[in-house]
Amino acid sequence: MSSIGTHCILGLCIRFALIAYGEVHDRLSVVQYTDIDYRVFTDAARHMLLGSSPYNRHTYRYTPLLAAVLTPNLILHPAWGKLLFSMVDICVALLIQFLVIAQGSSTRVATWCLMAWVYNPLAIVIATRGNADSISAMFVLGTLLLLEKQYFMLAGVMHGLAIHVRLYPIAFSLAMYLSVHKDRHISLMKEAFCRNAVKQLLSDLKPTCNHVKLVLACLATLGSLTGMCYALYGYRFLYESLLYHLGRRDIRHNFSVYFYLQYLGSDAPAGLTQRVLTFVPQLILLLALSWAYGCRRDLPFCVLSQAIVMVAYNPVLTSQYFVWFLSLVPPCLPWLSLSCHQAIAITVLWLAAQLAWLLPAYWLEFRGQDTFVYLWLQGIALFCANVAVLGRFIRAYQPMKIEKLK
Repeated sequence: MSSIGTHCILGLCIRFALIAYGEVHDRLSVVQYTDIDYRVFTDAARHMLLGSSPYNRHTYRYTPLLAAVLTPNLILHPAWGKLLFSMVDICVALLIQFLVIAQGSSTRVATWCLMAWVYNPLAIVIATRGNADSISAMFVLGTLLLLEKQYFMLAGVMHGLAIHVRLYPIAFSLAMYLSVHKDRHISLMKEAFCRNAVKQLLSDLKPTCNHVKLVLACLATLGSLTGMCYALYGYRFLYESLLYHLGRRDIRHNFSVYFYLQYLGSDAPAGLTQRVLTFVPQLILLLALSWAYGCRRDLPFCVLSQAIVMVAYNPVLTSQYFVWFLSLVPPCLPWLSLSCHQAIAITVLWLAAQLAWLLPAYWLEFRGQDTFVYLWLQGIALFCANVAVLGRFIRAYQPMKIEKLK
């Protein structure tokens, strides 16, 4: 058996063992191992089995396809979904390996990148707690791989499916569009942009046959899936799975830097100024990153950078959102010029900011102590850590390092 197969089987065994542990833990402890969202998924699946809408389950705000694939939770075993998410997690690792090889790295380098995901403790815990974001990560990586291999129609189908399952990949659309015919190195792009910004931008936006394939396939897939679900569940589906997320607020404690602002203003709807200040900085950064790294070779790093921005600036932020960018770090590792000490320092900084948040969150959730201000301060610290990580990644990114790996 190849080393890749061995790592995948071992990673799957670790995940299955944690799932078994979680079943025991939940029976013995007040602090549950299983994510609350997993119970929401299961309840939504129960409604589907009974012939009603999954949206009859309060707080179910996902595609009905997710509830459908989790109906075995009620027929076979309650841990079915966790097993499925763990297997998808291994598929994510394999896609990482395929993408790194497709970009020109050696099999040895690709194997290390695969291992970075297979043995990632946070990825393991999130999947085994029953969170479904590994499915979104799989579709995003699948889209990047298909674009790298220039299967534009299939990439459009995959991207449309990714957006239907989880709305956030729509932010990658412009960068993916720009990457279709842009193979130039980033320095050449910047030089051309400085000479004639408007002319260069219009040239990059001009559609070709491949652009049309990508866009039409994406729209057809997204439109057909949305239309099918709307026919089954009506406006309730549109609101809960799509529209709700556009103006989502969550006054319960979460990692977001905006959490305390939302908590204090929970008695009144968010004003226009608040919405603009929340959304516009994120939009500007996403557009800037799309232009700066929107060529084919730089696309994985572009998507990674955009994912970090979305996570850092999101009005609602929980642990599973970290999968959005953590799954994109391994494919970029061969092009990040980081020493072992620098990588450890970045990891420790990010984890320390996250762990520091958990203590006041525990006292609030389980001890009933007023720690809202401390949570807000720790949220600011985590925001700064995310921005610092992004800044370090941008400084360390060397897109032409690929030539050294061939």
